Parts: sequence; C-alpha cells; structure tokens
Amino acid sequence: AGLCLNCWSLQELVSRDAGNYLILVEKILGKTKEVQERCDYDLVTPLALLFYSAVLYAPHFPPGSDLLLKAASVYHSFLTWPVPYCDTFRELL
Repeated sequence: AGLCLNCWSLQELVSRDAGNYLILVEKILGKTKEVQERCDYDLVTPLALLFYSAVLYAPHFPPGSDLLLKAASVYHSFLTWPVPYCDTFRELL
C-alpha cells in the first residue's frame, strides 16, 4: 500500500508540469544505477514499474533527448540478473 501511495503522490506532483516527467525519469534512472551497484534486489521491480509508468505518462520526449538510450543502457545490464529480475527487464526493454 505504501508503494502505491508513493507512486500516486509522484504522479500528482509531476502531472502539474510536463517537464517534471523528464526529471522523474532521470531520478529513477539514477536510483536504478545505485540499486544495481548495491545488488539491492528488493528495489529492482518497484523502480522498473515506476520507470515504466513515468515513460507512459510523459507527454513527449524532446527531439535531442538521450534519456531513452540511457535507460536502455542501464536496464540492458539487468538482463544478466537471476530470474525473475531479468524477466522484468526483458519485458521493460
């Protein structure tokens, strides 16, 4: 329930300005890199879901943005993690 409330709160905050979605995606990618370095299995799936949601709700990505390429690079490395984590990121990519 706590994760759902946090996700809802984030969506409410970023929905006030379309540019906030890009900031949220950047922050999620940064946190995902930290989780990867620490091998913190508990946070992998929630972060993947937050990223997926933020990208779906983002109204657009600027033409010169490399956020999705960065995301592909970060999430591609999770494909070597054990099941079910690698499955999560295979679906995400």
